[in-house]
Amino acid sequence: MLFMGIDIGTQGARTVVIDSSGNLAANKSIAFSSINAAVLPDQYEQAADDWWKAASETISSCVNQLKDNGYLPSDILSISVDGTSGTIVPLDHTYHPLCNAFMYNDMRAKKQAETIHLLLQSTEKKLGYRFNASFALPKILFIRENMPEIYEKTAVFSHQSDYIVGKLCSEYCVSDYSNALKTGYDLIEQRWPEGLEEAGIDSSKLPRIVAPGMRIGQVAAKEARDLGLSVNTQIVAGSTDGYASALAAGAVKTGDWASIIGTTLVLKGVTKNLVIDPSGSSYSHRLPDGSWMPGGASNIGGRCLNMNFNPSEFDSLGAKADMITPTGIISYPLVGKGERFPFVDPYAEAFMIGGIPDRETHFAALMEGVGFAERFCFERMESLGCEVGPAIYTSGGACKSIPWLRIRASILNRRLKIPEIVDAAMGSALLAAMHEFQTLPDAAAAMIRIKETIDPDPKKVPVYEELYRKFEQECRQRFTLGEWTTGISMNRRANNEHL
Repeated sequence: MLFMGIDIGTQGARTVVIDSSGNLAANKSIAFSSINAAVLPDQYEQAADDWWKAASETISSCVNQLKDNGYLPSDILSISVDGTSGTIVPLDHTYHPLCNAFMYNDMRAKKQAETIHLLLQSTEKKLGYRFNASFALPKILFIRENMPEIYEKTAVFSHQSDYIVGKLCSEYCVSDYSNALKTGYDLIEQRWPEGLEEAGIDSSKLPRIVAPGMRIGQVAAKEARDLGLSVNTQIVAGSTDGYASALAAGAVKTGDWASIIGTTLVLKGVTKNLVIDPSGSSYSHRLPDGSWMPGGASNIGGRCLNMNFNPSEFDSLGAKADMITPTGIISYPLVGKGERFPFVDPYAEAFMIGGIPDRETHFAALMEGVGFAERFCFERMESLGCEVGPAIYTSGGACKSIPWLRIRASILNRRLKIPEIVDAAMGSALLAAMHEFQTLPDAAAAMIRIKETIDPDPKKVPVYEELYRKFEQECRQRFTLGEWTTGISMNRRANNEHL
């Protein structure tokens, strides 16, 4: 049995094919021809057809790899797709894009976000988030108010992954409730909320919503011919890329937590009950079994290294990290102004306290700063009543650096578990496999392989504990944290638990 996962990200498409034991049978990544098709500054758009061109090339490549290894197209039982959260594109009645897609990071709908906030406060309060310009629903209202001719011609507003699903199986009017969260879908009542009509948004232009992993259709005959797929292969509902990344990392059952550090830091865990964050810095997705996935996305991450050093230097600079850490420097290495998780402060700015004698120390201090911010995120979730166990799954580009993993493990005083296949496409493959294994946790148990575990350094843990408390104090003095009840220290709790 083979399962295909397709990840449509900001910069390109990636497809993987995984067998039922977690072996990678094929994979291919292709970059988009254009990252931003917008003409005006501070706007972010992409052509939906560029998504499909890149996705179809990755699919065809994977099918050819499988054939070379003796597989048949019919061996692929199912396919699932993930995409960026909050990205939206209007499609006409023939399901062609009416304009470029508004990307998740396009913030021109600030005014519309305030309108949605006023009209849907009951939805916000119930689900524990606040609409902002990155959400899809304010973008739809922006299109209605500023591009009325496009709005009138729209048959359905499609999320990024929905468009690829539509191209594969000719079903464009179905989405999953992970993508639909930022379009205002009520995850508790499982319906579009009251108040949309008052905002002037026609709910008939929104897709029908199903749970991630639910069957949508089968590969259409034309796409089967063009891509080398089988018409018997099932297309199942996917998720957002952050949701899929958390699944790929291993966060699939209550108590699991995943920390994904790439350009930015994404934290997601699994809880039995819905967690409400009064500050609005985190929010919860829903898993297919009815459990919840709280977490958030920070503006902290690997970007701070890219902004200060050439990536070709990373290995040589990181090689000395074990010898010079803890550096004694505390920092919050934001790039640009503003933070969204673990607190919301549009005026937050980076800080670094302590002398920097050389480039190696600067590099190590930035890695430590990301680790401090990561712990701050976990303690935020603990303050909301979430339980963080003694081990954390982790993925993302930061996992390529063993010295960085050791720094993070010692700051968190937690064992870090690194899966063999860590990208979002793997999470989509798990959703594709869910029904063959009956449940998502069963699929993950069979298919996720842990490549490596990193334990904290007992000599460094107490030093980092002291530095972290100074870091926390600086954050409280410098930033607007909102409602935040101090929770039990991760390190104090971890000292009493078996790793």
